[in-house]
Amino acid sequence: MLKFFEHDSNGMKDMIRELLQNIMEEEARDQAGARHYERTPGRRAHRNGHKDRSLVTRYGKVDLRKPQFREVSFETSVFGRYSRAEKAIVNTISESYLQGVSTRKMKKVLSMLDVEVSKSTVSRILEELDEDIREFLERPLGVTPYVFVDATYVKIRDNGRYVTKPLFTAMGVNSEGYKEILGVKIMQREGEEFYTEFFEDLKRRGLQGVKMVISDGHQGIKQAVKNCFICSWQYCHLHFRRNVLKTIPQKQRKEISDLLKEYMESPNLLANYSEELRLKGLDRASKIIDKNMEDLFNYLAFPSYQWIKLRTTNTLENVHSRIKKRTTPIGAFPNDQSVLRVVVSMLMDINEEFVTDKKHIQIERNEY
Repeated sequence: MLKFFEHDSNGMKDMIRELLQNIMEEEARDQAGARHYERTPGRRAHRNGHKDRSLVTRYGKVDLRKPQFREVSFETSVFGRYSRAEKAIVNTISESYLQGVSTRKMKKVLSMLDVEVSKSTVSRILEELDEDIREFLERPLGVTPYVFVDATYVKIRDNGRYVTKPLFTAMGVNSEGYKEILGVKIMQREGEEFYTEFFEDLKRRGLQGVKMVISDGHQGIKQAVKNCFICSWQYCHLHFRRNVLKTIPQKQRKEISDLLKEYMESPNLLANYSEELRLKGLDRASKIIDKNMEDLFNYLAFPSYQWIKLRTTNTLENVHSRIKKRTTPIGAFPNDQSVLRVVVSMLMDINEEFVTDKKHIQIERNEY
């Protein structure tokens, strides 16, 4: 049934209209404290008809009837300033902009969605999106015990040529245990000075109470953590295993990968396995283990029920995978801001998911 409606825009619009209209009617009932025409002493407001409103969706414009009250204003989530549907249109415009599409062609795209706009409207929407991005990247931060850091790469036009630049992303777990996108920044390259600048900017916005930073084995991150925080640095176990396995002959990788994962549960077990690898002639793998031993088990200083979430950057890597699915088809971006329009709009949505998701880590737990 759903597949049928996906190819029938009028059918989909009817379904969306009915769903959103029902949502508003339920919101009106909750806010009024009573159903339409219901007599009850608990009533807080009386209905006063409807006001015609429209909402843009991927299937075109949907006409709705917004309930009205006599005594107070009716509040609805359907017509939020940055509703999901409106964001989808903003993203359509911004992605068109990214690909160098003229505002005239953007207008044509919107017209196909049954929305008539002027050139100035397109520019205004882009300005509003840029303002959203600025507010998100400048919002105040607070106590964040755990910070995860990673970088992904994007191709951007710079002074007439296309270059690959790193996009730094920081995700934190706040004092209540919820995940939060802390910041994102495009840099010229990865290195200690650039990560230091990134961390200092997070601190300027109020980041504090950091107990541990988790990342891949990039030395620039490690040194920047020492420069900016009084905390420990945790080498992501997954990245570490990948680096060790690069030194292992292909036919032995599966076996050694499984054993590494098992022995990385304990510093003593891993130290013994390093010696075993050396005796087998796998000196490079053994040296990597010995060199990084002190940075692999810092998570053990925290409560055991937190360990599984503190030894890898898997969650942040998943975020970057979602970003790459959006940026890869675009190819090269005309400038840094065009990257941020797409990436940060995604991160704002992801951050909203984090807020409504279950806690990532139990910061405190009563154990009897």
